[in-house]
Amino acid sequence: MDIPLTFRWVFAALVVLQLVALVPVLRRLRDPAPERRTETRLRLLDAAGSVTFLAGFALDHPALVLSGLVCVGAVYAAKGVLWYRARERT
Repeated sequence: MDIPLTFRWVFAALVVLQLVALVPVLRRLRDPAPERRTETRLRLLDAAGSVTFLAGFALDHPALVLSGLVCVGAVYAAKGVLWYRARERT
């Protein structure tokens, strides 16, 4: 998997943007409502998986790309289960 240098810089910039986007998520972890904290934890895991995925592309490391995809996929599966359970209650 040979990625041109220009695209690696683009992926590195996206990693930095994802890390900046983590700041509000980390602040929301202090929220006293438990359901908001669960959603925030999933957002934190989603952002961490995205950072891992993009860093894997920037560093041309297939194991990081795969682990980032697995992490993001698990988060989306958990969000889907939570959405389905909330929909069933109404």
